[in-house]
Amino acid sequence: MKNHLTQRMRSFLGEHPGTGMVFLLLALLSVMHISSRTSTAAADESVVWSIGRPDGSSIEFADGQRDKTTFAIGQSDVKKDFPVRQSGSVNITAGVPSEEKPYTVVFDLPQKAAPAYQLVVDYIFLAGAPPEIRVEVNGRKGIFPILPEPKENIDSDEGNYMLLAKQRLVVPIEGSWVKAKGNRITLVPLGVGEVSYDALSFVERGSDKASGKTSPRLEPTIFFRKAANGTNEVCRLFVPFDKPFKRASAVVTVGREKFAKSFSNPGFDFGVLAEAIEIPAPAGPSKAIVKVFLDGRAQVVTQDFLPARQWKLYICPKVHNDLGYTDIQPHIDELDTRNTDTVLNILPKYPFYRFNFETSWLLENYLKSRPPEYRDPLLEQMRQGRAGVNAFYFHLLTELCSGEELYRSLYFAHRLHREYGVNFNSACLTDVPSQTWFLPSLLADVGIKAFANGSNQTRAPILALTQLNENSPFYWEGLDGERVMTWFSRSYLQLKRLVGGDIQPRASNYEYLRGAVPQFLLKYMREDYPSDAVMVYGGYTDNALIPEKGEGDLIERWNQEYEFPKLIVATDADYFAYVEKQFASRLPVYRGDGGAYWEDGAGSTSRATQLNQRAKEVLPEAEAIASFGSLFDPRNLYPAENFRQVWRDVLFYDEHTWGAHSSITQPDREFVTRQWEIKESYATRANVDARRLRSRNLYRLFQDVAADSDTIFAVNLQPWSRTAPLEVEIDQGKYLVDVADKKAVKLDVISEKEGWQKVRFIAQDVPPMGYKGYALRSLDSPRAAAQTREVSSGAVIENQYYRLEVDPDTGGIKSLYDKSARRQLVDPRAPYKLNQFLYVSGGADSLIIDNIYGRPSADLVIHPVTSARIIENVRTPLGQRLVVEAVGKNTPMLRSEYSLYEGLKRVDILNTLRKEEVREKEAVYFAFPFASGNPNFEYQIQNGWVRPNEDQLPGACREWFTTQNVVHVKDASYSIAWATPDAPLITLTDINRGNWLKHLEIKNGHVFSYVMNNYWFTNYKAAQGGDFAFRYHVTSGSTLSREELSRFDADTRRPPFPFALLSTHVVPVTGKSLSTNKCVNFGFAGGECCNSIPHEIHPAQGGFEPSVCRKL
Repeated sequence: MKNHLTQRMRSFLGEHPGTGMVFLLLALLSVMHISSRTSTAAADESVVWSIGRPDGSSIEFADGQRDKTTFAIGQSDVKKDFPVRQSGSVNITAGVPSEEKPYTVVFDLPQKAAPAYQLVVDYIFLAGAPPEIRVEVNGRKGIFPILPEPKENIDSDEGNYMLLAKQRLVVPIEGSWVKAKGNRITLVPLGVGEVSYDALSFVERGSDKASGKTSPRLEPTIFFRKAANGTNEVCRLFVPFDKPFKRASAVVTVGREKFAKSFSNPGFDFGVLAEAIEIPAPAGPSKAIVKVFLDGRAQVVTQDFLPARQWKLYICPKVHNDLGYTDIQPHIDELDTRNTDTVLNILPKYPFYRFNFETSWLLENYLKSRPPEYRDPLLEQMRQGRAGVNAFYFHLLTELCSGEELYRSLYFAHRLHREYGVNFNSACLTDVPSQTWFLPSLLADVGIKAFANGSNQTRAPILALTQLNENSPFYWEGLDGERVMTWFSRSYLQLKRLVGGDIQPRASNYEYLRGAVPQFLLKYMREDYPSDAVMVYGGYTDNALIPEKGEGDLIERWNQEYEFPKLIVATDADYFAYVEKQFASRLPVYRGDGGAYWEDGAGSTSRATQLNQRAKEVLPEAEAIASFGSLFDPRNLYPAENFRQVWRDVLFYDEHTWGAHSSITQPDREFVTRQWEIKESYATRANVDARRLRSRNLYRLFQDVAADSDTIFAVNLQPWSRTAPLEVEIDQGKYLVDVADKKAVKLDVISEKEGWQKVRFIAQDVPPMGYKGYALRSLDSPRAAAQTREVSSGAVIENQYYRLEVDPDTGGIKSLYDKSARRQLVDPRAPYKLNQFLYVSGGADSLIIDNIYGRPSADLVIHPVTSARIIENVRTPLGQRLVVEAVGKNTPMLRSEYSLYEGLKRVDILNTLRKEEVREKEAVYFAFPFASGNPNFEYQIQNGWVRPNEDQLPGACREWFTTQNVVHVKDASYSIAWATPDAPLITLTDINRGNWLKHLEIKNGHVFSYVMNNYWFTNYKAAQGGDFAFRYHVTSGSTLSREELSRFDADTRRPPFPFALLSTHVVPVTGKSLSTNKCVNFGFAGGECCNSIPHEIHPAQGGFEPSVCRKL
């Protein structure tokens, strides 16, 4: 891109003969695309004054804009007196009078006037730029066209602006125009639009640099009009001048065709006029001869002319669907139905119009809220392809979702496809900036070939750091090699931004559209861009009311005036179908994960997130059990609707809207608390209902099992035999007997009160996809139930696999020694111990809050625990257990339990804590600094493993990550697997310091469980407190195969679990044997099936296949 523009610039600057005119070279520099960001003044320049720094940002200037301003050099304060923004002279809002908004700089010369000066203005365009600017120098008036060029983002904020551009305007000023005192330079943008200021400077130039030779120039635009004999290309003739003139004309010859143009000077003394001229569109590069006459003075130029590409803009209108944020959820639900009514009014009015429903939930909501006379026309428009629907149910935080959850998010859209003929051919996610690498594999698996992302760059510079938007569309290749065509958009609501929404949210201005379209195309107007079509993603902002015409009147007017660029109102699928047909072989390919940029907000509600995470692990178990129950006894109906509702609640929680826009600034306001109350209820209800469904269907299933007394069953829903510790509650004086061998089972009594005990036992060799029974028996004396425990002293526990030593000062693990491998797992050089609690304060108003240029780095303080003490070290019948307690900042209770079991090569850790609710910025971690020479990381996603850097998209998040459960740390000779079933957020090598990394330097093997934070400034929760629990597990070996890692994942995320079939005072366990007469040790699938892990077994619900046994 840069090389192409530089070549155009050199050509434009006049490598052709012409009549010399003083200062014209400098004048042309004012309209050229200068890429350099070096100092304004060259070595032979002397800066008389400057305002701001030419650094690509506007942070030095005052906020906002004013109707006029006067800035006195040496007296005024830039931060207070020079507004950053300046509006054009035409008001964008219909019916509001227009007026010029002059900004004036007043200054004295420090010495005698030099022969020549130049005013250098560095502009930034966040919105549409006005077409030209008037520059007044002590009464002399100059005119210059505004010609934006692409600008690189300096931060996340700029990454959201689809029209982001820049220009360096260089205005030549003769020394005779200025005076010793009281000079005034006034800048007035003319027309519709807005400029922002990066810097201004007034520079003295040596006389040898003050003159030059240049010429007029013919340049193509992107505009083409229909003509009698074909298509005309609208060009601009740039005419520089350094003195007033009255009459002007031009003759342009392109090929064999000649065109004349007359124009006048509307009262300007110097500058560059830009005159429109139409020529028949050349088929390719041509020679052009340009003759310009200014009051009889002639200039003749022969130049190369390259016609512009004939662009197509596929406008894909959507209204962004936040479930809350701008209003409470019930109000949003009703607003959404009114928007759908509006869509149904727009579509008949404009036959060319199309609309995209941003989530399939919008359709479900409408179909449940309106009678058939409204529903039927909507479904008919969708069958005709005039309205598209996103295959996803919601805009999900996909890195938090399980694989099964993401499949379930497609079920409703596919049901519409199956039952009503609605298209099921594209997917999108809006607002959420980045997605899991599982996505292309998932979509390809269900037959969807296209995906669009309206990527909000707030706290997520995936596009700000890269060219993913500029290189869209591309093929996103999944871990399995499957591909989906993908478009990454700079945020959303792009249609509204094209008609003026960046300046006035409700604006709809045709002249603004005329200027914004070429500015939008700037980043794609390069020789290597493969397509002639781009996507305009979305129409309207969060929960906005769709305007009555949906901008259809402006689009209709545009297409009547221009042949190109064509504005094609389309569904997302329409755009992708066109590109696939015309340009598929030319598109680039990207592989990798997008990272978990917004998933860190789930750490602001750690307890609710954990409830939802647990629900999505229990649900597949419950569905498998219900499936077996229906299979074994035809009387048992599979409760499909119950399961649909629980999955729906799971999806509602992982939907990206966490709360109100003012959740951080007004956390106690009812507007905020009501939204969180509803959001939290999804996780709470999903967790309760998932466990309820599992329990009921277990009870149903085990009615068909022969048991002659109260029995506790160990249930294993993985396809291999498993051994695992289980925790159950029994009456005092009871013990367990393995029904298979009639032997008493060793028990570890964890606690006892009120006549009952909480005990652990090892369930040995539970059959694959089956269960094993343990009968409850009574002892003669309740005291006899207690089994031998040895109280140990010191800080060490061990079994045949590991020796674990706790650091008494921190409560973390000082040493974890693998006996068989003879390896130390704890990095002795690390500043922290294994499982050490870290409370981190600080970070307010810093880069850790958002990637904003000019903010300071986060000043973080890591607070150590105090009062750590070992309260228990016991050898039990199952192994050895050590418990340590401590106190931390804002954490009055911290308890860590370490367990080693005989026969299991695994370290189990349970951390429980009580935390105070704190609104100051904070984060909580548990550190796991593993010892690994030249380490490599990989973390678990839904269908595989991701290596940081190697397996990530450009710009992906590297500050933090989410794992489905396991992180694998390995070097050339040793592997460590670490599981975190309760807390999906992690950081690698260090805590989150807000550096917004482009590349993660793998300098150590340290993993941090990132369990809490409140770094967001909106949407997420401001503070959290109460009781929390987090489980971790560690295993290791010289190598850990994929199969071993998968089994470790299943053993720690979905371990065998107990089910108690107990008598009540009215319903005894009688020992009855029903028709199938299953025994107490049984494999549902008839033995050890295979090594692959089924994540889901249930009757078909989404319509993809007659029954589901899904493996991820």
